[in-house]
Amino acid sequence: MKSTAVTPLIAADALREFLLGSAIQQQTSEHAGAVAGTVSQGSVFYVYGEITGYYLHWLASLDNTDPRIFARAQAATNWLEKYLQGEKMPATRIYFDPTVDDWRNKALFAFDLAMIAGGLARAEVKGLISVPDTLSKPLIGWLQHFVDGPHLKACIVDDKTMTLPARWSTQGGSFTAKTASRILLLARRAAVEPTLLDACRQTLASYALAAEKNGLDMLHPTLYAIEGCLLAPDADYERLALWFDQIVSLQAPDGSLPESLQTPDIRRTDIIAQALRVSVFLQKLTGQPSRYQQANLKFATALCTRVRENGGIGFTPDKVGEDNTWCAMFAEQALRLYAADTTGQPLPFAVEDIA
Repeated sequence: MKSTAVTPLIAADALREFLLGSAIQQQTSEHAGAVAGTVSQGSVFYVYGEITGYYLHWLASLDNTDPRIFARAQAATNWLEKYLQGEKMPATRIYFDPTVDDWRNKALFAFDLAMIAGGLARAEVKGLISVPDTLSKPLIGWLQHFVDGPHLKACIVDDKTMTLPARWSTQGGSFTAKTASRILLLARRAAVEPTLLDACRQTLASYALAAEKNGLDMLHPTLYAIEGCLLAPDADYERLALWFDQIVSLQAPDGSLPESLQTPDIRRTDIIAQALRVSVFLQKLTGQPSRYQQANLKFATALCTRVRENGGIGFTPDKVGEDNTWCAMFAEQALRLYAADTTGQPLPFAVEDIA
């Protein structure tokens, strides 16, 4: 689709309107308030907790003068309260076609629950919602299952005989720094067991202290790791920047980045947006306002080019007719940050508000 976005602010406005005015959040049925990862030709096939947590986090990063923000945040909170009720392990993805068999629904991921935790915490801080005990208690209860000595497990299964596919989300790694950081955001608002607190603090500290020695995995989870480490109490921002420099060195002339060193032809929108968000904050935190100036221009240009006439954005440019929700949230935040940074305005949200 041809893009109508000309400047970062115009692109951000279009993405924001898409996210607030489109069908990505369910308005009716038992799943009212739940958020979809993609909208394909106007249809939604599944909703899930992780993306609903991201949505709350994104809503909390906005200027809350739009009444739709409050309504959408409350609807998401109401759905999450129902989603986490009961003793049965909550489904990772809730398909509207009950015949769909997804291996993810045989597991529960710490990262997914942590995104819910972070979204709820930030939305409450911004006055959008009040998190009821009937939501925070079961959420913290499930999170407790991921304590593995001094660190966090990536996932648990409901059938211990099952072998999960070897994915970054199942094997763990540096991305769990973001998992830990978002649970710690919730710990500022609600009582969390000391063992869970300690595991989160040690997980976050271990990756933040290693910083540039952590290396590159797939860029998407590596950027999650850096996003988490930005909130580490003893973060060395220069060392984090050196880690991030490894990613910037892979930028193509069109501003895109590879999914990984093994899959260089896949150029994902979420990765571009994550990189732009991280780079703007690292410039501020290291006191080097021009460190990524040229790279950021390319990142922003790439994102603007991908915004569609309906305000949506694809996971990759070839995903015609499929609008991706988390790419839209990441890109909206990234372009809003970039516009403020390049015009000398205060950044519109804090590092805690990265969705």
